[in-house]
Amino acid sequence: MKALFLSAAIAMASMSCFAQASDHATIRVGLCLTNIIDIDPPCSTLVGNFDDEHDYDHGVILKNTKGDHDVDYKVSSNRDFNVTIKAGSANFSYLGTGTDDNVMPCSVLKYHLLSNNTGGTNATPSFWNALTVAPAPVINGGEEGRNKRFSLQFKADPGWNYTGGLYGLDVIVTATQL
Repeated sequence: MKALFLSAAIAMASMSCFAQASDHATIRVGLCLTNIIDIDPPCSTLVGNFDDEHDYDHGVILKNTKGDHDVDYKVSSNRDFNVTIKAGSANFSYLGTGTDDNVMPCSVLKYHLLSNNTGGTNATPSFWNALTVAPAPVINGGEEGRNKRFSLQFKADPGWNYTGGLYGLDVIVTATQL
């Protein structure tokens, strides 16, 4: 029994001799995150050609230089967001020789939310919506993340009211964090 007790005492003593000492230090890490939002338009120009009666009677869905009717946008944001649309001016600019009937209002251009993969809801009131100079809601509550996609289509429907020439208008699509 003495031998067993002595062996246990020696084992305990040797464990404390070889035990590792420890200490710790704490550091504080700080991160400075800036809210970011980026909207990436796929193209900078859309065109529509009116060259027959059908075009003037029914309007034309505009297309980009690749011939696509869809205008696909990507939004990257670290917070939820809304998307709005507005015209850059109340009237189209005009380049041509006509002096009468060349003041075309921005409402001739209409937009349609074709697809929405942002996680938000379609905020447009109808299928084709006339453009105005006031920001109009397109998407409410888009979810934060990278490359949240949506597509718009644009249709010009001037009817028979305007003289021939080149008409231009800036369209401003804005993504705003909530």
